[in-house]
Amino acid sequence: MVIVSIKGLTDGKYPVEAAEEVSAMEYVAPEFFGTVSITGTLRKHGKRYLMDISAQAPAKLLCDVSGEEFEETIQASFSLEYIANTMLANLNADKTDLEPPFYIREDDTTIDITDEVRQELSISLPMRRIAPQYRDKDFEQVFPQFSENAAKTNADGEPETDPRWAALKSIKFDT
Repeated sequence: MVIVSIKGLTDGKYPVEAAEEVSAMEYVAPEFFGTVSITGTLRKHGKRYLMDISAQAPAKLLCDVSGEEFEETIQASFSLEYIANTMLANLNADKTDLEPPFYIREDDTTIDITDEVRQELSISLPMRRIAPQYRDKDFEQVFPQFSENAAKTNADGEPETDPRWAALKSIKFDT
């Protein structure tokens, strides 16, 4: 669990640093492993707690181009807002689909940001997962044997036709 202590804070700005093992966090995407690192700032203004957080965690990804497994550090930056209001915190206690601002009890001494960190890291996983060594290369550079320029030729020097498509050569479009 990623916990931020707010015990005894007065109005002002405070650094936030935390680390948690991925295995200790529930429902984390299976790509993540190792340690999740959190850094940022916490600003307290009256009953409001505003956090600017940067989280990062290593992930094992499968390259979409080569099929190789590679590791990459996933980073997510986000802001959170909490308001200390016991009445609203009690009303929202059993709801799971809350949107910011989040409400906490006025007597709380910590804020659990585990769910927000997990969600932000999960949506920061890339849609296209390409290993670093293939990011600036074309398909033909990675797999020249499958490029259009590597077409096989027959004894006459003409491109060799796949026997499955040979029947299509006899089609005439002139009427």
